[in-house]
Amino acid sequence: DINKNILNIVCGATNFKKNDKVVVALEGAVTAQGLTINRSKIRGVYSDGMLCSEAELGISEDADGIMILSPGSVTGMDFSRSEGLDDAVFELEITPNRPDCLCVMGIAREISALKRIPLRTYKYEIDNELNLCRDFEIVIEDYSLCPRYSAKVFSGIPGIESPEWLKKRLILCDYRPIDLVVDLTNYVMHEVGQPLHAFDKDLLSSNKIVVRVAKNDEHIRTIDDVSRKLNKNILVIADEKKAVAIAGVMGGKDTEINCNTKNVFLESANFFGPSVMRTSGALGLRSEASNRFEKKIDPEITVIAIKRFEELLSKITGCSFKKGIYDNYKKSGRTRTLNLNIKNIRSILGQAVAASEVCAILDGLDIKCKYSDGSREIIKATVPSSRFEDIEREIDLIEEIARMHGFEKIKPEPPGSLLRRGKYTLYQENLKNLRQALCSAGLDEVINYSFVSSELVKKFKLDREEKFKDFVSILNPINEDFALLRTTPLPHMIKNLLNNFFHGIKNISIFEITKVFKHIKDSKLPEERNVLGVLISGQAVFKSWSSADRNYDFYDLKGMLEYLAAQFYKDYKLKLMPKEYKFFHPLISSDILINGIDMGIIGKIHPVIADDFDINQEIFYFEINLDSFINNIKYSKEFKPISSFPSIDIDLALLVGEDIKNDQIEKEIISRGGNLLKSVRLFDIYSGEQIEKGKKSMAYWLAFQDDKRTLKDLEVDIIVKRILENLERKFGAKLRQ
Repeated sequence: DINKNILNIVCGATNFKKNDKVVVALEGAVTAQGLTINRSKIRGVYSDGMLCSEAELGISEDADGIMILSPGSVTGMDFSRSEGLDDAVFELEITPNRPDCLCVMGIAREISALKRIPLRTYKYEIDNELNLCRDFEIVIEDYSLCPRYSAKVFSGIPGIESPEWLKKRLILCDYRPIDLVVDLTNYVMHEVGQPLHAFDKDLLSSNKIVVRVAKNDEHIRTIDDVSRKLNKNILVIADEKKAVAIAGVMGGKDTEINCNTKNVFLESANFFGPSVMRTSGALGLRSEASNRFEKKIDPEITVIAIKRFEELLSKITGCSFKKGIYDNYKKSGRTRTLNLNIKNIRSILGQAVAASEVCAILDGLDIKCKYSDGSREIIKATVPSSRFEDIEREIDLIEEIARMHGFEKIKPEPPGSLLRRGKYTLYQENLKNLRQALCSAGLDEVINYSFVSSELVKKFKLDREEKFKDFVSILNPINEDFALLRTTPLPHMIKNLLNNFFHGIKNISIFEITKVFKHIKDSKLPEERNVLGVLISGQAVFKSWSSADRNYDFYDLKGMLEYLAAQFYKDYKLKLMPKEYKFFHPLISSDILINGIDMGIIGKIHPVIADDFDINQEIFYFEINLDSFINNIKYSKEFKPISSFPSIDIDLALLVGEDIKNDQIEKEIISRGGNLLKSVRLFDIYSGEQIEKGKKSMAYWLAFQDDKRTLKDLEVDIIVKRILENLERKFGAKLRQ
């Protein structure tokens, strides 16, 4: 009977009798588990709905039988209304910079400031209770990981259930009622914003709590009944024997509150946000507490939360508890005074806000104000501890004023300046052309973060390289992978290669154009440079009917470098000066000089580094300083008519010492060849049985041509003779017969 009509409901539970008041889910209703109720046939009988258990209603986990209501419940009334669960529930999206709003008091303060309604705050006498008792010792081994640890012992708590009003409020906030103590910790966290954790005091091994990092391979069974392996990067709460909780994340099973608990040790601590984030991420544990600690909550509210817990516990149980709060707090001066210029508000918002209005807004947000001069142009604003992480500069105060004054009150104005058509600077134009040239050469562009981990730095031995060791450290990194600003794109490009390997792609030719950073001693700002990194590995040519396959080698990489130089420099001289870098193969490692200017590095990645990443193929890499490369570009495309007169081609095979380099020979040939020498190219190097020991044969092709007449053999012979004489005099080179 639902007071409208009689329904036929098939139910398998046995815990009810005739005339009991129960909860029925009608057709179309959805249970807490997401099950949609439909009219269906059960054992040959049609059922018009379902009688619900507490679990199906989302009230508790009790699924043994259906929920029986009190006899006074009104038949046909909506269940949520009948049980007082029809209260308005606000779902708020709080930005990461406002952890103070992750609670009822924080939102109440915002509404108070917005509507100019006085805010009822907690009025507790706390100072006379701090460290009043000495029978419990709190030890913090590292204050950077735990700035404050407050606690209180509650003895003789009667084993009574949470009152209905408390259960209902928790249910509306998506908390599952468990027992009075645990329910109050959740309630106070939701109201005040400070996570609390309750230990069964009788299950602690001693009257000493130590906040320390875990030992390697230490284990703890958490309250979700899972045994977890810890390491030295995880902060724990421990008694004298073992870890009893993972700090800021979850308590331990061995000391959790149970139905026999009489004496409670209540923890109200403040933990370092990034440490909690790393721990919860590493263990795969996310909780309401860890969510708050990660965002750096206010350490000043730990004792307020304890007093609020005590106030509610006393009201519900009728008990009074011994005075005294244990408090280990290394204060770090969480106060900040900022100067706010009234003129700057007008300048930024485009609208004047009266000084009295500014003070009223800021006072409502608990930001205390006073005028610093008689003109009332400068306001001294004292930022409360709860907003210490969020309000750092004058502009942050102006943002608060705009928010509370109302964005809708700020009149929109069109831009005052004329719009001008933008265009690339010469540098940007060259950068665009460079990117196009690289893509045209068949390379793919990659984009990586500008951050690198210290672990990756050590793998590449960058901390031992003069060119790359001066890293800029991030003061508050998201995690260890983002601890440093990189000085070279190489480590990330190796990771790009590795990621492609994981997807079965082993033939890679990639480039990255990015900024790198270098720490400069006695300078507030780091040095920034634009660099280009090019990396190739795998097959350069694939096997086909007309050719064999071939892997990339050093000369493919050098060819790409020459291609870039030819694209952007009218005349260029590329020289590779051997220089060892620890991440390169010691015999294939050089500095790059273009027209005598140091532009970068080139080489083959050291096999040991490749092995560290399980890469079993050769990797080649060059990096150039784009600021030097682009700023020294000198080129103009000129039309050169093809000569109508034939050229005379000469092949010279020279016997030289093994230590003689190609660029030495080429330089001498060009200097002695005169204007008629149009081209010179090395086409063969040979050493073997037919060549005497300590010597090698280097064969060159020389092309002579005049644009206005046909050359005679005799005049070319004279030039060649001059070239050979100079080569013999300088390098001992002889013409091979």
